[in-house]
Amino acid sequence: MTDQELFRETHLRWMGKLNRNMQSDLYQDEWGLEQCFNCKFFVPLTNPFGDDYGACRNASSPFDKTVMFEHDGCEFHLLETP
Repeated sequence: MTDQELFRETHLRWMGKLNRNMQSDLYQDEWGLEQCFNCKFFVPLTNPFGDDYGACRNASSPFDKTVMFEHDGCEFHLLETP
């Protein structure tokens, strides 16, 4: 299996374990600002996973130490400050 095939297999498996329902047409409008990639506790992984995934480092979140999809999120989200 190539690295790209392994990445694709992993991506599909992880997409099935999201915290939020990504199938909803309203997901982005309802909580667009609360997505992980906007959170100050989100640390992107390196490529190729870095384009879509990062680790949560928020001690208050049940997802602390968990790899998260950038468009997923939780109720402990804090916006990144400029």
